Formats: sequence, C-alpha cells, structure tokens
Amino acid sequence: MNRTRALALVSGLAAAVTAAVLLSGCSPTGITTTPASPGVSFAHVHELVARQDGGLLVGTHEGLYWLQIDADGSTTAVGPLGGLDFDPMGFTIAGDTAYASGHPGPTTPGSFGTPNLGLITSTDDGETWTTVSLKGVTDFHALAVMTAVDGVPHVFGIDPGKPRLQRSTDGGLTWSDGAELVARDILVVDTTLYATTSEGLAVSEDDGMSFTLDPTPPALYLIAADPQGGLAGIDTTGTLWTRSPGQDWAHGHTVTGTSQAMAVDGARIYVADDRGIAVTEDAGATWILLEVNG
Repeated sequence: MNRTRALALVSGLAAAVTAAVLLSGCSPTGITTTPASPGVSFAHVHELVARQDGGLLVGTHEGLYWLQIDADGSTTAVGPLGGLDFDPMGFTIAGDTAYASGHPGPTTPGSFGTPNLGLITSTDDGETWTTVSLKGVTDFHALAVMTAVDGVPHVFGIDPGKPRLQRSTDGGLTWSDGAELVARDILVVDTTLYATTSEGLAVSEDDGMSFTLDPTPPALYLIAADPQGGLAGIDTTGTLWTRSPGQDWAHGHTVTGTSQAMAVDGARIYVADDRGIAVTEDAGATWILLEVNG
C-alpha cells in the first residue's frame, strides 16, 4: 500500500457543488503542496469514479487505483488493484459491480484478451475480473450502466470504431446498435442516458434508441453526476456547467489546463488534468492537489 499526502484542507469548506469552478493554471493562494517523492503518476487519467462509501477510483494508463482521502487531507493510494496493469479506457460502477474495457498492459495475463479487453466486470473491488463479452474485439472508450425495471443491467458503450451507440439489455452478454452517435462521454442518471457530442449534450429517454439535444449547455466533453442526481460538465472551452435536480444549467468559470476526467461526490468535485488530480469542497475557491508518493 502506497501512502500519499495531499494539501491540508482549508477550514470552513462550503458545500456548493453547483457553483463550483474548474482548476486554474496556478496554485490557490495560501496553499502549498506537501513535497512528494517519485512514485505513482496520475498524469494520464481516463476515468474518475467517486464511491458513495468514500474515496475515489482512478482509471489510469497503468491500471486501476483506489484513493482513500481522509478528513485531515491525507490520502492513501492502493494499486494497481489486483496487481493488474490493464488500461481501463472505459470504466464505471453500478451497484456492487465494476465494468471496464480497454487494452491489456505489458504484464496483463493473456486470459484478458488482446488487443482489446471487450467488456469485463468485477465484484470484488477490482481484485479479479471476469470477461463478459467481446474479448479481443472491442475497446469501449466510455461505459454507462442502467438498472432496468426487470433488474437486469442495461450496458451502454462508446466504440470509437463505430458511429452508433452500442447497447446491451442483458448485462453485456450480447450487443446491438443503438442511435447514431459519436460521443466523448456517456452517463446514466436513473433512466436517462446523457452523451457529450460535438453538437451538444444529447439526452435519451428510450434506452439509447434515440437522442435529443439539450439546448442549454454548449458542447460538453466531460459529464458527471453526484449521488443526488446533480450534474456537472466541462465544455470544449474549459468552462464548467452545473445543474441541480429540477434546476436549469448554470455556467461556472473557465480553466487553462486540459481536463481529462471528472467526478462529483456531494460537496466534492474531483478533476484530473495534466497536473494530476485535485479536489474542491468550497465551490472551487480553493483546491487540494493530491500528491502521490511511491
């Protein structure tokens, strides 16, 4: 288990996610970073997933990591989980099951398939994985899961080699084409499927068979939801957009860095950019840059 040290939490942090702003190119005033020794690098992040029981799952180019962030700002990093170095290009969690896709790494067992992983699942927090379908064939760059009324997971995937949403109504065992769609990110909230496209935020209420554009936010390329169903996204200009349940979209501030992934967990917004991973609990007025030690 590796230990990490984050910046000290600033007192009086407010819970105002919907007004949060993105990372700027400079460090927040009055906050310094604890020096870190060379170790695990999170410079290349594909996915961030906030767990409701605390902590953050980080899908990196070198494997999947678990970050436990304590109240005093200290952070414990574990990984790569299961000792597996596969590259989870697509990763999400629904209930007690993790879903992933991507490429094998240099030491990934051959049983995972090559050159692509297809769809794999884990029910033990990423320690072991089971191949569900498309082994060696498909590399989903984004995944989302909806729990249908019959209890069977409906899985949606973005295959960059296909101009249509890929959908499965039997937990990922078999796949069919959904609506014509080229998207960077997808997200499920209850029975609504969101997709970020170059034309704008696309919304489906019929299991991915058709989409309509939400006219309010501009072209988002990242989108995330908090446990209460609030949404946050980053558009192609680097501006944050947020929406509380039942409210309209509202825009925040513009960033200079290149954001790679984001996650929302109540009052916390996590953003991975070319500096690493940072978190805010006070609407973006101050940020904690997580420094990972070896």
